[in-house]
Amino acid sequence: MQKAFSLLELIIVVLVISIILTFALSKYNTIFDNTNLTKLKSEFILIQNGISNFKTKNVLLSNSLQINSLDEAEVLQKNEKLFTKVIDFSVLSTNSSDKEKGKWLKKSSSKYDFFLSNDKKVSFKLKDSIFACVSPVEICEELK
Repeated sequence: MQKAFSLLELIIVVLVISIILTFALSKYNTIFDNTNLTKLKSEFILIQNGISNFKTKNVLLSNSLQINSLDEAEVLQKNEKLFTKVIDFSVLSTNSSDKEKGKWLKKSSSKYDFFLSNDKKVSFKLKDSIFACVSPVEICEELK
């Protein structure tokens, strides 16, 4: 007598595995989004500290305190080094078509976006030597 799985048993196993994977994948996406938010928080604080250090250095050297740009990177280009005037490590950019999660996009000389996920971005603006979060409000409140 041969022992084998019936078609009904195989369908039930596939169904149970698919239900488990559905819950696991949604949890994985939440963890990944939280990781990008943590990365954003740390990089944002480092950029703000870099601006503060830049201002302090210029006060000591009797130079202008005004910061007009944070880097010399090209706008809307991929793999450009961002924030090079205020931080010592490399932050590489993405472009508007790729929108890579966890990366920055330079939109203009004073506007930047950070992509938390494919459909969620955080916008920043350099104005009067202050690098500030612009939108969405709930994430900007969390960054303060």
